[in-house]
Amino acid sequence: MTTAAHPAPTGLLRGPAFDLIFIAGLAGVAITTGLVVTARPELFWPILVLDLWLLGYHHVIATYTRLAFDRESFREHRALVLYLPLAVMAGVTAIALSAGLWLLVSVYLYWQWFHYTRQSEGISKAYAGRARDSDTGNPRLARLAFYAVPIAGILNVSARAPERFLFMPIKTIPVPDWLAFAAVIAAAGLCGLWLAEQIRILARGRLAPAYFGYMVSHFAIFSVAYIGLSEINYGWLAVNLWHNAQYILFVWLFNNRRFNGKVDPQRILLSTISQDRRFPLYIAACLTLSTVVYTLMEGLGVDALGNALGVSTAVATVIIYQTLNFHHYVVDSLIWKLRRPALRSKLGLT
Repeated sequence: MTTAAHPAPTGLLRGPAFDLIFIAGLAGVAITTGLVVTARPELFWPILVLDLWLLGYHHVIATYTRLAFDRESFREHRALVLYLPLAVMAGVTAIALSAGLWLLVSVYLYWQWFHYTRQSEGISKAYAGRARDSDTGNPRLARLAFYAVPIAGILNVSARAPERFLFMPIKTIPVPDWLAFAAVIAAAGLCGLWLAEQIRILARGRLAPAYFGYMVSHFAIFSVAYIGLSEINYGWLAVNLWHNAQYILFVWLFNNRRFNGKVDPQRILLSTISQDRRFPLYIAACLTLSTVVYTLMEGLGVDALGNALGVSTAVATVIIYQTLNFHHYVVDSLIWKLRRPALRSKLGLT
């Protein structure tokens, strides 16, 4: 069964409903979640479990729909699927056994911040590429403002010098309070200049609404998660939820446009679940796979690794999870480069 493909309206990645959810809905839910757990700390654990199961594990597995759901993709990315995980695990294990968990957790704090920022930048570029008949403004100013907010955020997190992150020991880069405050002022000034430029573009009738909305959502989520929420775990939960859901939707969108309303006999599973009206089936398939993989990993994998290395269950669990996280970060940096013509074509970007 095939489904007719429809080109996305100019300026949007897919259509009004999808883009409204993608831009405003995800950021709104994430920020609300951060505020809720701040007001009701006892809700942190149940919301964290739901985030990990429904979104976090799922979003890592979604990467493999690009890598290994069909023979062509597996052949193209063979090294990333078979050999890179072993290299990453070797590095993670070496750090855990030599320096200790605190270094792994510290690396995770800064790498996830950079990874989330880079993913958001890629999506902002996708929206800019769809804004064919509009003006997105000075790209240098936009990029300065875009990065200024996350940088101010991580500097503020570092300046607070938390001793634990996700209930594990951590050491942050020493940052004086004055530098963290100055970064916030600089970010606010750059965002003010960017906003003034967007207002002038609006006055000329050439504003790109979706691009503008996405940029505002980016500023909002990083400001709230890293600056507004002083508890590191609550801020991380908010931005992690946003990042995970964003990635799942974007990968589905790529697969949906890749098959362009047709079921490919050579990729029958992925092309079937990636059709228009089959998003629930796609989610169910990925969620089932992620549940099976992570259940086996936490049951058999953790015990096997712990026995092999002679370490506790807690250490073995962190090694496995950070191997998956860091492998995912490296893979994403390689397969989602929007300067690639084939990728831009599938996403309909200029």
